[in-house]
Amino acid sequence: MSISKNILITGSSGGIGAKIAEKLSSSGHNVFLTGRNEERLLKLAVEIKAKGFLAGCLIEEDFPEKLLNKASKNLGHIDVLINNAGAYLWSPVEKTSKDNVKKSLSLNLRVPYELCTLVVPDMKKNKWGRIINIGSISGAVGEANASLYSAGKAGLIGLTKSLALELAEYGITVNVINPGWVKTGLTDDCIESGNIEEQEQLDMIPQKRWIEPQEIADLAKYLISDSAQGITGQSLNLCAGLSLG
Repeated sequence: MSISKNILITGSSGGIGAKIAEKLSSSGHNVFLTGRNEERLLKLAVEIKAKGFLAGCLIEEDFPEKLLNKASKNLGHIDVLINNAGAYLWSPVEKTSKDNVKKSLSLNLRVPYELCTLVVPDMKKNKWGRIINIGSISGAVGEANASLYSAGKAGLIGLTKSLALELAEYGITVNVINPGWVKTGLTDDCIESGNIEEQEQLDMIPQKRWIEPQEIADLAKYLISDSAQGITGQSLNLCAGLSLG
């Protein structure tokens, strides 16, 4: 794409979000970062020459609006929203606390919805926009002992389809990328905690490998391009075949 776009990426202080930010910035786009780790955001912003960042907790009631105000001030307006921030919770349903229910659904579903409400007016006015939600294969097919996480990500798929229909006439596309197991710190933490056994998990994946964050970044880059303008409302499983059973 020859024209630079203004892009807001949540959860961009590490892992998938940082890789997406790096890819899109190196492709000539203007990127604004947000996440909880200010030190890592600053380091990444300097490395990729981002147009700014704001550190904070997305589930705080007034933070999404603060974020949009700061991002819009730095960028002018938002062309692309990438809802990447999320939280994985491994817990049998009867052991899931009310606090976890509130926090998980807020971060995985409420916040992406709220951010959409904030960016859509400008996208409609400009007759162009891209919203990319980072979901999970757990939301597409379900995952035992991760029902709360799966529920939030399944909701994100429903949100994607509904908004795609609602916004199609305005030149705005909305899609969701559902990664399988990705080689990030989150996967490493799950292995170290004993919630998953590495070789056992790899044996369940048809391609016998982890998804790399770069693959998700490459797909995100394509989805914001004009070549992908006909792709909207789609739930794209980037999972090395895991969704096939």
